[in-house]
Amino acid sequence: MGTNRLIVVGAALLACSAPALAQRGFTPEFANGATRPRSVALLPVEASIVRAKVAETQGLIDESVVYGAQYNEQVQALMAAKGYQIQVIDPDVINTDAQLQEYVVDANRAFDEMMKQYRPKKLEKRIYNAGDSVRLLASRLGVDAIAFSKVSITITPAGKAIMSALIGGTTAGASSNFALVNGATGDLEAVLFGIAPVAPGDKTDQELHAYVAALAQRATRRLPSADPSARIDATASDDEVLDEVEALIK
Repeated sequence: MGTNRLIVVGAALLACSAPALAQRGFTPEFANGATRPRSVALLPVEASIVRAKVAETQGLIDESVVYGAQYNEQVQALMAAKGYQIQVIDPDVINTDAQLQEYVVDANRAFDEMMKQYRPKKLEKRIYNAGDSVRLLASRLGVDAIAFSKVSITITPAGKAIMSALIGGTTAGASSNFALVNGATGDLEAVLFGIAPVAPGDKTDQELHAYVAALAQRATRRLPSADPSARIDATASDDEVLDEVEALIK
């Protein structure tokens, strides 16, 4: 899903029905505690930091690695505070372990294929499954669930923002996508989004760190505690808003 679409999705949800995606962001079994994990492995974040110039768009690979790692650090702290046992899987560890690397590559591929079919309104039906690759990875890591995350931050100069408003094109924005997959069954259990507006103009490292921290907080704030007795309502929804979301992410 592109950054612009995520921003539109997030804006629609925040403006119209913030609880809708939160409630439909979990399977009923996850919401009532039956399939909620206690231990979770955070895979390296797929991060994209893009500075859109007037004449070109430049992706910053080094920044993506740095801020992806920061996102996982923030998520680790936030989930640990909710009682989860968190493993952050370091890319260097993956690169030095051939079997682990194979499992991670296969799991990421299966997750991406699964998410191509994802529609928020269908999550509760438990029709999304990442298959054996995620189960093998979870078993290898000794965890109950695997977390897959994506972060996208696009920065535009003021002139570019004005042109985009006039003729369309890349716009500033920050978004994240956080998903939990059951390590025993391969079922998708939770999908949560974080959205943060980004004002036009260049950003300092401190400002980018603040955006990443905000995305991590917003993506996990509705996540219930690891205690299975802490239940949330996963039945109420705003079907009109969710229909619009599904149309946008196709």
